[in-house]
Amino acid sequence: MKRYSGIVALLLGVAGVLAFASVVVADGPPLLTEYPVPGGPLYVSVEAPGRIWFTLPDQNWIGRLIVTSTVDYSVVTYTIPTLNSRPYDLKYASDAVWFTEFSGNKIGRLNPADGAVTEFSIPTQGSQPTGIDVLAGNPTTVWFTERSGNKLGRLVVTGTADYSFTEFPLPESYPNAEPEDLHIQHADSIWFTAPGVNRIGNLKPSQWPSTNAFVFVSTGGGSRPWAIKVDAEGYPWFTERVGNRIGQFFPQTIANINWYTLTLTPSGPYDLAVGAGYVWFTEADGNRVGQLRAQPRMIRQFGLPANSQPRGLAVDANGCAWIALSGRNSIAAWCPPYFRFVYLPLTLKNFGP
Repeated sequence: MKRYSGIVALLLGVAGVLAFASVVVADGPPLLTEYPVPGGPLYVSVEAPGRIWFTLPDQNWIGRLIVTSTVDYSVVTYTIPTLNSRPYDLKYASDAVWFTEFSGNKIGRLNPADGAVTEFSIPTQGSQPTGIDVLAGNPTTVWFTERSGNKLGRLVVTGTADYSFTEFPLPESYPNAEPEDLHIQHADSIWFTAPGVNRIGNLKPSQWPSTNAFVFVSTGGGSRPWAIKVDAEGYPWFTERVGNRIGQFFPQTIANINWYTLTLTPSGPYDLAVGAGYVWFTEADGNRVGQLRAQPRMIRQFGLPANSQPRGLAVDANGCAWIALSGRNSIAAWCPPYFRFVYLPLTLKNFGP
């Protein structure tokens, strides 16, 4: 377990100083605590503060990290029954872990109480499910994207043998949309990204199969929007893998998007999470993590150890961002106060005789 912290520096005063006091002028490197895991994690989901679930595609495992302190933690892994299923995204909800099996073409459910895994086969063959979100309850409603199937999918589960699938093909005018990620705003508003056609979209299931069920918003040529999350006010935030920006869309307008351009390049913003007054994001191509605040407008980007390859992240109720470092086989925690502050002296000079 490795701890990364900032460097505190006090600069000495100069001749003619009558007095000095330390004043914060900048924040140093982010305070990250790193926890090794047995493989390269892709996405993470928070069960509770200090209880983190993650996917390990190459190992065909779901992992669980339990942290009680920076030196006291444990990691447990669970094998998926289908060989080479390559678990992709996941979500903890309804006392279970729900996940997509990218190569297995299934939705999985893991019971933390006994480690049992139940798999539900997606009707469309070779659909390559990626993003996932869950409406907890009984029944439990699971939404997911089908990258190759070019569809959104809904799985409603009442029991292990009592479930149903509904698939929502994207309009024929977007045959290669490659839907990647989605977020449930509420039962009748599903936001998703379509990097293949440089758009974000919204599905209203109650209007299906009317052509009004889907609405698309262009994010610009070659932008490839990737991850999407909806904040508490109902505004979708999304990353652009190629566009090198974070976007915030206002649904009540026709096409009003607030753009937050990342100044350090290359970045390849990958995943994001909304919480603790910030938007957090990872930069898979730039080997960085970032923090964005809309009011007052602020973007901060910070480098990670070499070859970290940050991918998924999630924020817990305590404001800690949990980050999957795929290249370092670890999960990193970025918790308040977030930075080791750098101090400089305030100098007061004697201008008198």
